[in-house]
Amino acid sequence: MRHKYRKGSAFERELKKLLEKEGFAVVRSAGSKGVDLIAGRDGEILIFECKSSSKNRFYISREDVEKLIDFSKTFGGKPYLAVKFNGEILFINPYLLSTNGKNYVIDEKIKVIAIDFYEVVGKGKQLKIEDVT
Repeated sequence: MRHKYRKGSAFERELKKLLEKEGFAVVRSAGSKGVDLIAGRDGEILIFECKSSSKNRFYISREDVEKLIDFSKTFGGKPYLAVKFNGEILFINPYLLSTNGKNYVIDEKIKVIAIDFYEVVGKGKQLKIEDVT
């Protein structure tokens, strides 16, 4: 379990540094009180729940997603589920997730609704198939 925590906290610190390089002020919530990172720049507030895995598929609890959404509503920020797997960082709007059970599945199929870091920080729009057809 300790290894899992270290991997997650390393990803949180990595994302924090990336956001700071883009001019965001970032606060990390150690111990995960519902969200992992809060970032702000010029009145824009981004809220992140971070998950990392070396596997091709993993699960995120409905409770974690609900905490992210509830905190973001209260704080007035835009929520993102930041996931890192297979060495790639993806950002998912939690409102786009759906589940019939207690958990959300995160695998390669999630890329359909994910955006990249540059789109999150406002430095470009990721081109989607439906945009070119």
